[in-house]
Amino acid sequence: MEHLRPRPGETCVDGTVGGGAHSELILDHSGPDSRLIGLDRDPAQLALAADRLARFGERVALVRARYEDVLDALSSVDIDSGIDGMLIDCGPSLDQLAGRTTGRGRGFSWRADDEPLLMTYDPDQPRSARSVLANAGEQELLEVFGRTLRGGEVRAVVRAIMREREREPIETAGRLTEVMRRALAFKGPVVEKRIAAGYLGLRIEVNDELGGLERGIDAAVAALRPGGRLVILSFHGLEHQLVRGKLRELAGGPTGPPRLIGAPEREAKVQVMTPRPLFPTEEEISSNPAARSARLHAAVRV
Repeated sequence: MEHLRPRPGETCVDGTVGGGAHSELILDHSGPDSRLIGLDRDPAQLALAADRLARFGERVALVRARYEDVLDALSSVDIDSGIDGMLIDCGPSLDQLAGRTTGRGRGFSWRADDEPLLMTYDPDQPRSARSVLANAGEQELLEVFGRTLRGGEVRAVVRAIMREREREPIETAGRLTEVMRRALAFKGPVVEKRIAAGYLGLRIEVNDELGGLERGIDAAVAALRPGGRLVILSFHGLEHQLVRGKLRELAGGPTGPPRLIGAPEREAKVQVMTPRPLFPTEEEISSNPAARSARLHAAVRV
């Protein structure tokens, strides 16, 4: 709230509305004549948010959309003059991870056992984790798992997947977990952490998370009025690195090394308010262990 600074009369966007907790906080802090637009790809999440935010009435508009499509989403609710703040909370919600919003779940977690291996934020999208595992070639799978696994882990997992899919398709989270557990048995006690890392790489691929995040930051900046605030919560190293690099790029300055005389200058579109991302406090982690890897980044449109 310190960086988003919602005020009376302003319009903010929650780019990943989820169950509506962040949106509720924004609306409570911004005054009775403010407005919030909540975006999410998952209709089950939008239903949760609608219930939680019902008390705010017409101050809230919920739109099924990806946050990188924020400009189109704003047009759909007749907002063409820019917004005052936007929040992007990366990754899945705890409801999606636990399968609470879709009954059986979509296989986001390596603990998901018999859940279908989908990992899709949008339940209607055709590309899923099981389709990637069934159809991707060896090189593509090496790239998918190479984002989050290390050295020999990557080839061991990919070879195991290719052997198993010849026998029968890998269609549940439990089966993928078992394939990876056998492939990574040499990792000993830390094998479960490495399985979780493999799941992360596959989820990133299925939902184009890194490409979407980069496009989403550009779209958010384009949607903000001068003085509008952008806050991003990232949760793992690939996201942290991408957000920091993108905000530095949007802050302008030389396109080449600082010592290169005559290097063209990039136009400054934002002022970065967090040169180093903010970490959760020990108290926050104690009350909400899922926050332990979170990093907060903030910028203001110039």
